[in-house]
Amino acid sequence: MTKARQDRRSAAFRGIGIAVFCVMLLLNFLTPYLADDYTFAFSFRTGQRLTGLASVFDSQLAHYFQWSGRFIIKLLAQWFTTVPKALFNVCNAAVYTGLGLLVCALATEKDSRRDPLLLGLIYLSLWEFAPVFGQTNLWMCGSLNYLWATFFCVAALLPYARYSRAPFAAARWMPVTAFFLGLVGGWSSENTSAGLLAGVVLCMIFCAVQKQRLPLWMWTGFVGGVLGFALLILAPGNYMRHDTAPDTRSMATILATRLLTALDMLWTNGAVLIVLFAVLFCLACMQGGEPRQLFVPAMLFAAAMAANFAMVLSPVYYPRSTHGVLTLLTAACATCLPMLAARPYRMRLACLAAAGCCLAAVQLVQAGYDIASFAMMRRVREGIIRQEIAAGETDIRTYAIEPYTRWCGGYGLPDLRQNTDDWLSTDTARYYGINSITADSARTYPFPGKTNLAFETGEIAN
Repeated sequence: MTKARQDRRSAAFRGIGIAVFCVMLLLNFLTPYLADDYTFAFSFRTGQRLTGLASVFDSQLAHYFQWSGRFIIKLLAQWFTTVPKALFNVCNAAVYTGLGLLVCALATEKDSRRDPLLLGLIYLSLWEFAPVFGQTNLWMCGSLNYLWATFFCVAALLPYARYSRAPFAAARWMPVTAFFLGLVGGWSSENTSAGLLAGVVLCMIFCAVQKQRLPLWMWTGFVGGVLGFALLILAPGNYMRHDTAPDTRSMATILATRLLTALDMLWTNGAVLIVLFAVLFCLACMQGGEPRQLFVPAMLFAAAMAANFAMVLSPVYYPRSTHGVLTLLTAACATCLPMLAARPYRMRLACLAAAGCCLAAVQLVQAGYDIASFAMMRRVREGIIRQEIAAGETDIRTYAIEPYTRWCGGYGLPDLRQNTDDWLSTDTARYYGINSITADSARTYPFPGKTNLAFETGEIAN
């Protein structure tokens, strides 16, 4: 490859990354506080408004023992409520962009050239196969729990995948870095962290079978991951929350129901990626891929399955919990592509990318309209609420707002309701410093070609 062509590829690679960052930055700025964001603005110990890192840390200690083991993620979720949201917007756009770059790094060797086609296909997959894109990539609390958690897990898995493909001499700082990457990744998300540990264990087993020395950083990363996962799963708050909602069915019925739910969620949201992986992996095998090259996509697919079926241990499987699963499936597919470097394959992939870009462009226009319209209506409602507060009102009745598409952060999330005792109404009122705030109707905005049931019926949940 000539230097001029390498420069063009590098420029295209950087251009894709910059374009994705800019789009995500704009969408983040158009996304207001939603749902749990109001709750996380207050201390779980004192109920007072958070004022800084010290109060956030104290709140999360209480939260860890009362509700959830996601200490690091929830710490970030609460801390971001104490600083201007613009900071989160920039950081979140950077993490989304970085996740695509990490998946691209998983798919390539350590010193390989930048491949804009591969990166573009990865971002198309992250955009297209997210069942609730706005919840997991734009909503502040949701992004931290899913996008950031997946980012941490993929970052921790990256050196294992690369070492399994081509062993390398690690720097002196690698054992410490691997430990902290493992700790943060293992302590991030119950199911995605389970996928991380499955991938790490498979990489270590593969290297041992290949009679390859397991360097110290592999062990420290593994210990960090197990420690983080233990701190996540064994948090006292998990069991206090479980005790408040006991399931009276038999264990066999519970597990069978959850297994079928996990299978349905996987097939509903990931069927295309699973079939695509099967095709790409078979083609890579027929191309005569080496065992080390073929192992990495197989490992990532197995990690995705572990992340999905770990949800059998959870009483609820929300669509947003598929974020890590679908990212690992995307990585498994992407890791097959460098093994299909022959010109006929590249031409077909380029055609696929072109078609995907056309589809994504139309969807982006629709998503942009939906997100901007939702943001405008929220801003108008915010102004009305502030005016009533300034006039001395402490019990406010307003309206709920319903978006249309899965790319909007508010899609599928609760908004204000009729019941003053509803948790969201209570926490929103506390955020504004008033007695109560409720909604007596649901409103939306015109969207040609789409129907919003809340707008058609005018119904609002209790």
